[in-house]
Amino acid sequence: MPSAAPARQPRATRHARRGGTSSRGVPYTMRLPDGRTLFVEVPARTVVRDRSGELAFTPEGVKFLDRLRALASEIGTRPSPALIATLRHALGLTQEQLGKRLRVHKLTVSRWECGTLHPSAEAVDRLRALADAARRSGVVLPA
Repeated sequence: MPSAAPARQPRATRHARRGGTSSRGVPYTMRLPDGRTLFVEVPARTVVRDRSGELAFTPEGVKFLDRLRALASEIGTRPSPALIATLRHALGLTQEQLGKRLRVHKLTVSRWECGTLHPSAEAVDRLRALADAARRSGVVLPA
């Protein structure tokens, strides 16, 4: 069985590499784990140039991209604790609010996010349905 190719790091678009930014944001593309490519305009205040002139992201910019990746990624049968937490943040929910939507206690959500407990198949299905509904209706990410 062939081994999977290593995950590629997100790349800036040609416009952004040339230094093209607007007051609205920087065009950016990233490859998702399933091979799809996501194009997004990253808020300009979250992008800086490093010493070599390459684009770099502030911690706020990294969080923004992580939330986009969590929303756009498919949820497998055993989502990672980081994916659950990032998805919850992307949806703008507290642990208690997510727990209510998934019909579990907030401490259960906390244990999922800490990795001490794994969600049941039913909870994963509800989490997947919640993420699908968010993708269909659209989610406004704090920039």
